Amino acid sequence: MEVLFIVLNDLNYLDDIFAKFVELEVRGATILDSKGMARAIMDNEGLNFLLSGPFQRSLDEEQKNSKTIFTVIPEAKKVEEVVNAVRKIVEASKKQVIGFMFTIPVSGIYPMKPKNLKI
Repeated sequence: MEVLFIVLNDLNYLDDIFAKFVELEVRGATILDSKGMARAIMDNEGLNFLLSGPFQRSLDEEQKNSKTIFTVIPEAKKVEEVVNAVRKIVEASKKQVIGFMFTIPVSGIYPMKPKNLKI
């Protein structure tokens, strides 16, 4: 069992990724608004003049924010299938930085519920 994280900078592909999740029967995901360190530094008032050079060149003007998506996938084969599908979706992008994916092993999932709730 693994958790797949997708940090998506090119949000044009967000809906396509969700549609593929449904098609591949990915049973749920959490989506967070996120911002990379370089963008956070650039947005911090008064620091823009310090960051001419590599940070400035790497930040697309349209790339203000990103989404971080994470989902727990029980089967290793399914992780590979989802990763390959997401790569296929974004391969046509013309942007320099689309995002990245990584996985982390999950040793257990522990649902939480109120003590008096009967399920």
